[in-house]
Amino acid sequence: MRYLYAVETAAQLSAYEAIANRLRPRLEAYLRFLREEYAVESPPRAIVWTGREIATEVLSSVPVPAYTNDYRVMFCPEPAVWREIYLRQLDGLEGNAAEEIRAYYETAVGENHILSILGHELAHHSEWFPDGFEDERESGIWFEEGMVEYIGRQYFLTEEEFDREARINRLLAALLESRYGGHSLENFGAKTYAGDYASIFFEYWRSFLAVERLTVLFGSVKAVFQSYREWCKNPGGRTLAEWFGLE
Repeated sequence: MRYLYAVETAAQLSAYEAIANRLRPRLEAYLRFLREEYAVESPPRAIVWTGREIATEVLSSVPVPAYTNDYRVMFCPEPAVWREIYLRQLDGLEGNAAEEIRAYYETAVGENHILSILGHELAHHSEWFPDGFEDERESGIWFEEGMVEYIGRQYFLTEEEFDREARINRLLAALLESRYGGHSLENFGAKTYAGDYASIFFEYWRSFLAVERLTVLFGSVKAVFQSYREWCKNPGGRTLAEWFGLE
């Protein structure tokens, strides 16, 4: 896989090259893991290491600086950028839970966390997801987003980091439910990205938490995937959330 750089200054290029070269061995090991365990047979051809503005304003209108297609992953590797984005979820929120979340994001977004974000994007390339990136789907998007979030975290985070991140997601989902909830998991789609950061991540966190519950219920990620693939072949008129008994 090639590493490309979409940057505006020599200093940014030097910084991103240093990050990419430091992370390369762990990413190469992760790609081998994805190929062996999750049928990632055709990974993207390149990772484009870039800044937040180029990723979200110049080359795309996607508001989060990490996304992928058949050819490349666009990714901003700066922890400070991700801290600022995550903290925006707390706009208008107060209380002990909000303060716990704030303290978490101010201190816990390090290299493992950054790798889990990139791991999320690379896991999208599993052949077990039935549609390509250019196809439009109306059901089950929540599952893919929740599952690739789970896979990326499970690989790159320590058990303690994984559990703490899940706790923060539960707190956020509970805090944001009254503002953004009240609808099906199946509403996850293109319109999700039209909102603010809190509304966008609300959909990601509750999708991840749904997948986490399913892994406990089924006993393993692969068992959940097997049921998912059965639904893809014959949904029987049910949405995926209905298939899994989540709605």
